Amino acid sequence: MTGAQSTSRTPTLQEVAKAAGVSLATASNALSGKRGVSAELRERVVEAAKLVGYPRGGSARARRTEHVTVGIVLPDVRNPAYAELAHAFEREGQLRDWSLVLASSDYEPAKELEALERLIETTDGVVLSPSRPPRSGIHRLAASPVPIVTCDEPADSALIGASVRTDSFGGGRAAAHHLVDRGGTRFGMIGGAGYLPSTQERREGFLAGLRDRGVADEVVHVVGDVYGMDGGQSAMYELLELDPAVDAVFAVSDMQAVGALFEAQQAGRSVPGDLLLCGYDGIGWTRKISPTITTIRQDWGAIATRAMDYLAGMLAGGEGGRAVLPVELVEGESTRALRAV
Repeated sequence: MTGAQSTSRTPTLQEVAKAAGVSLATASNALSGKRGVSAELRERVVEAAKLVGYPRGGSARARRTEHVTVGIVLPDVRNPAYAELAHAFEREGQLRDWSLVLASSDYEPAKELEALERLIETTDGVVLSPSRPPRSGIHRLAASPVPIVTCDEPADSALIGASVRTDSFGGGRAAAHHLVDRGGTRFGMIGGAGYLPSTQERREGFLAGLRDRGVADEVVHVVGDVYGMDGGQSAMYELLELDPAVDAVFAVSDMQAVGALFEAQQAGRSVPGDLLLCGYDGIGWTRKISPTITTIRQDWGAIATRAMDYLAGMLAGGEGGRAVLPVELVEGESTRALRAV
């Protein structure tokens, strides 16, 4: 009796590899048609997949063509930025008549790995925002029989077929130019010590933008390594202790900017009266509080569309790609000029 007849559960890729007498990576590459697996070895893996009842066996990339299911793995869907990205994927999935399965890693590599292992067995492709590059779950994944696209953060795993990001360096530079041009003279950066690669790129872009305007790195206070609203609030407290005369602040995320705004107001600082504030992401909150917050907006819809385009191409047997999308500075009330410029 074959594995397909003896059990009603879905067989795993590991069972295919064992039946074929090959490694997990070889089984994955054989079924996905990648990395030069010989015709003889590929046929052996395909036959093993048929034997155990693996749903993607039978031919290279044998998968359902009438319907597509995509797994989406994000670090924290409670975060408004990731919630907006999830919503963008939902809209894109509806347009394509694709089903989506959403999972959250909670910034934990082990939880991300668990989600990836589950989704590569049950979906046709995965879109992932890596949690802690370069220690993310994707770096611990041995193989994948389905295409994987990353978005938001970079990752260098060989299993990644395509990636979509926005221009974090350029966004940081634009924030610096804007704060100088609006009259800022003493600068601080909130969250710039965070571990995410995008954070580091925003920090480097911000410092480069200040250098463009003649401001040396040494006079810029970079504080905070905790993400979220609480991280922004604690970092603003630290910044005001370091330099009470600071008058221009860039936060590497909008949630940190919101926390920074609350702390500045509690400390008796007027925004924008005596302190300019710019965030990053473009979440809806920035337009609904007072003062509205200037932000570097990421185009969530464009990210979702490009990621799904790459995934569709790979499902059809094509190659992936790499995209870095532009960002846009959206001015709010928090950076009205401190003085006439």
